[in-house]
Amino acid sequence: MCTTDKVKMKDSKSKKKIRVNVHLTDDYFQLENPADADPQLKPPDKDSNSRFLEKIVFVLTSVAVILLTHGLTWAHWLLPFIYATSTPILVGIKTICYWRYKWQYFMVDFCYFANTLTLIYLWFPGEEDLFRVVFALANGPVLVAAAVYRNSLVYHHHDKITSCYIHFLPALLTFSIRWFPESTSRFWIKPFISDTPAFDIVWLYAAPFAFFFLHSALYCLIVNIVVRPKEPYVTSYSYLADKYDRLNCIGGPWGQGLVFYAMNWLFCLSSLLPALLAYTYFPVHCALLALVFLVVLWNGASYYVHVFSERGFSTTE
Repeated sequence: MCTTDKVKMKDSKSKKKIRVNVHLTDDYFQLENPADADPQLKPPDKDSNSRFLEKIVFVLTSVAVILLTHGLTWAHWLLPFIYATSTPILVGIKTICYWRYKWQYFMVDFCYFANTLTLIYLWFPGEEDLFRVVFALANGPVLVAAAVYRNSLVYHHHDKITSCYIHFLPALLTFSIRWFPESTSRFWIKPFISDTPAFDIVWLYAAPFAFFFLHSALYCLIVNIVVRPKEPYVTSYSYLADKYDRLNCIGGPWGQGLVFYAMNWLFCLSSLLPALLAYTYFPVHCALLALVFLVVLWNGASYYVHVFSERGFSTTE
């Protein structure tokens, strides 16, 4: 996600500008650019090298869409290789970029935790219970978050594309393994499940929520107890607490934290429900993926029509 915690501007006009940008961007309601929140952070004018990199991102994104489409429809064996090779690279680049703007605590959010769990499963593909957990998380909170947090398919923007990637690829990979295990395993180091594990409410609902709860405990320990990052560092907790005054409905920092984590738990429990249906019914799984993709595609179209068409390649784009 792209945001800073310097979002409290003195004049109301600046606040309105930030709010508009929040709803047109990437992951976790992020801002368009740190310069939108604080003019002092305005980067230098982009030179030809920056434009060249954006062209490369555009081309690579287009190629990735073609490869993923090919992998989903015919060469299912491509998906494990694409995921295993590209995930460390993209997440590494995003970590470096976020560190620069003091956003590195966003990298301990749950979506990265779930992607790490998916990578672990790739190297232990015979674990049926682990597959159920990974499937539920990938097609539940991680996939649904792409729509809830307004991910946008913006072809030339590496941060937006990476955000779409980390929310979408685990679902596409588990889709292929769930419905086409043999063809997905064709060239992988070990075969994936030969027979689809039976529906199990414990491993498809209770266990995934336990993993989500465990992440919440670790996140609370890091962000709210041990490190407790202050300005200019930003976390999901500090940003959403600043954006939504309703998190203060109980009062005090502990009451605010309780509301924050309770809302996250409710989101997880509710988003796991469509994953249960997707695990059981192939048409439902296809419809779920298509629906979320259309939302992400619509958000990307909104960016190009409402933001890019107005600003073009500005220094804060």
